[in-house]
Amino acid sequence: MRIVTRISRKQWFASGVILALLGLASGLAVYQFGMSKPVATPTIIVRRVPELPTEPLAAAWRRVSAVVLPLAAVSTPNAPARQVSVQALTDGKQMAIRLEWQDTTRDVLTLRPQDFGDQAAMMLSAQLANACMGQVDVPVNIWQWKADWQSGTRDMAAAFPNMYTDGFTGDDGKPLLTEDLFTRPAFTVGNARAAAAKAVPVEHLVAGGFSTLTAANDNNPATGRGAYDEGKWAVVFTRPLDAGTPGDVALAAQAPLQSAFAVWDGHQMQRDGMKYVTAWAVLQLEAAPKQ
Repeated sequence: MRIVTRISRKQWFASGVILALLGLASGLAVYQFGMSKPVATPTIIVRRVPELPTEPLAAAWRRVSAVVLPLAAVSTPNAPARQVSVQALTDGKQMAIRLEWQDTTRDVLTLRPQDFGDQAAMMLSAQLANACMGQVDVPVNIWQWKADWQSGTRDMAAAFPNMYTDGFTGDDGKPLLTEDLFTRPAFTVGNARAAAAKAVPVEHLVAGGFSTLTAANDNNPATGRGAYDEGKWAVVFTRPLDAGTPGDVALAAQAPLQSAFAVWDGHQMQRDGMKYVTAWAVLQLEAAPKQ
C-alpha cells in the first residue's frame, strides 16, 4: 500500500525560501572565490589629469569626486563607526590614490611598547580574490603607509628621559656592550624595521592567503605621504601604471583591478589584523581621449 503525502502551501513556501537561500549562498561563494572577472562594486574611476597632485592637502584634490566606502572594524571592541573616501587620478604614467578618514588623534610614535601608530593601506588584485590577503592562485599587492615611518622618532632619550643603562667593561676599561645594544638591539644588528629614518614611508607587501604576508621593499614601485589636518588623515599613494616589478599588477583601461582599503587607529591600539577594512571595489582607469 502506497501512502501519498500532501504538501501544504506553508511547506511549499518554506522549501522555496530554503532553495533561494542556498542559491544565494552558492552565488556569493562563486562571487567571492570563483569569478575570473572583476564584478565588485562600487567603481572608483581613475580620472586623467595633465599634472598629478602628490601632496595629500593639494588644492587639486578638492576638484576630484570621491567614492565613500564604509569601514568595518576587525578585532577592535567598541570601535566607532567610520568610513574612508577614495579619490584616484593619473597623468598617463603614474597613478595617485588618495584616502581620507576621520581620526581624533594623531598617533605617529611607536617607540614605547604602549604606543601604536596610525596607518593606511591599499590592496590590489588582477581578479577577484579572498579579501583576507588573497589566495594561493590569486596573489595580491599591498602598499601600507605608516605614520611613524614618516613622522616618528627613534630618540630613546626623548621617550625615556630618566632612562639609565648599565654595561660591562673589559680589563682595558673599554665597554664590551654599548648602550645601543641594550636599548635598541634591533637597530644595532641592522634590522630594517628599526632604522632611524625611512627613505619612503610606504611598505610594499605581497600575499597569497593567510600567514603569507611578505615584505618586498627591494622592488617597491610605490611612494606615499600623509598629512593630518582638522581631525582627519589624508594619505596619497603614488605608483606607476605599469607592472614595474615581477608580481606587481598593471592598470589598463581594458583591465580594471580589484581594490580594497584599510586604516589603523593607533589610539585604539590597532595593529596587524586589528584595523578597519573595506570590501572590494573596482579600480577603473578612465579611457584615454581619442586623438
